[in-house]
Amino acid sequence: MSDVRAVAGNPSEVWDDLSWDDLNQTEQQLWGNLGWDADSWEEETDPPASSEKYWEDLSGSERQSAEALGYTQATWDEEDDEEEEDEE
Repeated sequence: MSDVRAVAGNPSEVWDDLSWDDLNQTEQQLWGNLGWDADSWEEETDPPASSEKYWEDLSGSERQSAEALGYTQATWDEEDDEEEEDEE
């Protein structure tokens, strides 16, 4: 997966600033494994179910994709916690 850009720190700070078209084919495929497509990425449709799952609830292939995109259990679950706070 050397086609994935290097991510340091919080991966969401990198990915959130990119449009779907900014992602290369490998990155789009990895995000696709997590249920994302151009419409959900650009917030034209609801985000996929994986975006609301905790790390332990991701399937093995979803976890592998998340890891390839720079996420760890801590950074993935941090995102879920922030989303829950935003909803309150």
